[in-house]
Amino acid sequence: MQARRVSVRPDTGPLDRRRLTAAGLSAVLPGLGQLFNRRQRLAAIFLVPSVLLVLIVALLAWTQSPARLTAWVVAPAILGALLTLNGLVLVWRLIAISQAFLDTRWAGPTGRLGVGGLVVIALLVIVPHALIHWYGTALGDTFGRVFETEIRGATNEPVDAPGSGDRFNILLVGIDRRASHEAILTDTMIVASLDPVGKTVSLVSIPRDLVNVPLGNGNDYGPKVNSLMTYAERRREEFPDGGKRALQDAIGALLGIRIPYYAQISFTGFKRMIDGVGGVDIAVPADIVDPEYGAFGYRISKGNHHLAGADALDYVRSRKGAGESDFTRATRQQQVLLALRDAVTRDGSLLWELPDLLDAAGDTIRTNVPVSRLPELAAMTDEVSDDAVVRAIIRHPLVSSQDTRYGYSLVPDLDAILEVAATLFPKPGVAPIPWPSPATTTNVKPSPTN
Repeated sequence: MQARRVSVRPDTGPLDRRRLTAAGLSAVLPGLGQLFNRRQRLAAIFLVPSVLLVLIVALLAWTQSPARLTAWVVAPAILGALLTLNGLVLVWRLIAISQAFLDTRWAGPTGRLGVGGLVVIALLVIVPHALIHWYGTALGDTFGRVFETEIRGATNEPVDAPGSGDRFNILLVGIDRRASHEAILTDTMIVASLDPVGKTVSLVSIPRDLVNVPLGNGNDYGPKVNSLMTYAERRREEFPDGGKRALQDAIGALLGIRIPYYAQISFTGFKRMIDGVGGVDIAVPADIVDPEYGAFGYRISKGNHHLAGADALDYVRSRKGAGESDFTRATRQQQVLLALRDAVTRDGSLLWELPDLLDAAGDTIRTNVPVSRLPELAAMTDEVSDDAVVRAIIRHPLVSSQDTRYGYSLVPDLDAILEVAATLFPKPGVAPIPWPSPATTTNVKPSPTN
């Protein structure tokens, strides 16, 4: 009787582990697996460009602030190039992994361990690159919705755009789109002026009830300034550059400065922006009790609070508590604006929070700041310390309260405002002089809700 022959599978474990070690090393840095396999020439071919790329990334991270680097990365032209580079690096890494695993120096069959391990290594390499591509594509789409210059396809700077070293003036506009309003009202208007030389910021709030505001063309706008943008938008024959430009020119004429840029956000967008960075930290200087706010009133105690979007919106809108007014509300708006800046830039976290932040901004924020100036703007914002921010509000005695045909109004003393503005927006490199804007105001008639 003939003995039955039994085939024995060779033990592929040691060879599989060696191949996987080489593939894993090349997954970490192309060329390391080839070096492990003692393929010096191949190691040099894969390692040199890999090391150069790592060094360039490390140098940029070392020499640039996170805010500037992030703003540079998300510019559409740069982002597109980086996404292409991301795909090329993925292909490069996969070739290095495959070569290291299949190196002919180590002949023999591949077992299940080798095949399964190679698939796992490939997935660990592919998934991050796929996520980067998805992240970057979504970021570019959202980014384009925020910047109106990109939407219109225009890239030209405004005629009054600042040069390098000039003050960077932006009009920040918060709009009320409630259905009960016939017009869109700019109930929040803050001029942010960044001095790149002195590394200071001046924040000046413009009251919404201001009347008789100069338009910069020799005429005045009689009604309340918060209605100017809609008024001008509907009368293009009189204001051919539109409502936003009319408002920029008017506020600029009021303060004696040029305001080439604007950033517009709705109340809904404001809430989403705050939530997009995980909320803001606010030190409330005194108890606020406003029984007339909303359906149930508003209350917040003195002390430190972490506010989510809805809570932050209530904080900056309430104005009818004891000792409160439009002026104290403007102070809180500036406070939350600075808290939002701190939340975005703290610990270099802008890069990680940017998807949520821009997603929240995409549908609700519009700006004409050119994409090319974002790194400069981000760097200036990131480099300014909290004690270099000067905050002011155009209030009494620069304005006087009067009942006009438009209801409760604030009539400006134009000469006095220009005199104060000259100290708030001095030449670059000259420190601005603060103008008093106390946290609470007494004997000020609150303006009615429009």
